[in-house]
Amino acid sequence: MVKILLSQGGWLSLIYLGIFLLLSYFSPFIISALILGVFLSMLIEAPQNLFSKFMNSKLSALLSHVLVLGLVLYAAITFFPLVINEGRKLFSMLSSLTIPQEEAMAQLPEWLVTFINDLNKNLSDFALGLMNQLLSSIPNLITSAIVLVVTTTAIGSLKKITKNNLWKLYPVNDREKGLKFMKDTYSQFERFVHGQFLAAIIVGTFIGLMSFLFRIPSAFFLGILAWITDFIPYLGVVISAVPLLMLAFTENGLVGLIIGIAILTTANQLEMWFLQPKIQSNALNLHWFVIIISILLFGDLFSFLGIFIALPIVVYLRNFWEYFVIKIK
Repeated sequence: MVKILLSQGGWLSLIYLGIFLLLSYFSPFIISALILGVFLSMLIEAPQNLFSKFMNSKLSALLSHVLVLGLVLYAAITFFPLVINEGRKLFSMLSSLTIPQEEAMAQLPEWLVTFINDLNKNLSDFALGLMNQLLSSIPNLITSAIVLVVTTTAIGSLKKITKNNLWKLYPVNDREKGLKFMKDTYSQFERFVHGQFLAAIIVGTFIGLMSFLFRIPSAFFLGILAWITDFIPYLGVVISAVPLLMLAFTENGLVGLIIGIAILTTANQLEMWFLQPKIQSNALNLHWFVIIISILLFGDLFSFLGIFIALPIVVYLRNFWEYFVIKIK
């Protein structure tokens, strides 16, 4: 029955998806860098389209590249030193929670003292394990960084080459439908990225402004980081939450931690119930539950890379079903 439903173009589309998933599984660092490069190129096009209304195309392209890549570089070189420094402060504060056994016997249950000491030990072991894992991944990270820079720089010419040679992927009898399928899938995700650009600006501005008003240090960095990570639907807030909560707690204690959680929760609800539905209805047309489940599923299968490829693959599969199975397009 499946053989009757699928044409040659349909089978080839499934094979291309299978090859991509295999490469993603066995070479995640390289594929992650390639995906991020394409993602960044789409991100650069959003302000470029805006700037081109007021200046010539070459100047708008240059300004957009400098703006986006400069902010991404600033966030990257600030993130790790800040997290490491605040992590040291946090571990120092947690270590001070250790209570002498004699005092514990008089004031606290023994099981609670044991729990606190075990928690401190586990946090230290986790930090050490994380550091060792990062050190062992440095060669792969360097390779990925090189691929990311090259892909982002060369994406303009690569898009032109791909566009001119895309027809070679399909046989003559399915060529027109195959080309339409590929272009439709790409344009849908491109529209999503351009729409997400505006949503991310709103979320980043909100988090940066609230951090400044409540005197959380590095408010500008927190806003930029929230803007960048907001391109990872729903899960990006987790990344920006790490330095924000660290800074809020180490600088202002428990009150700062509560304020930080309130800021992140408000930003997340703003995105989930107002910004994301607008973007999805105009671009991907996917229910928020489908997006969350797909991100979690692909994240479990492909780790960090799965978060980035989840939405493109879901859109790819939906369009594949409409073009080659039920044939309504």
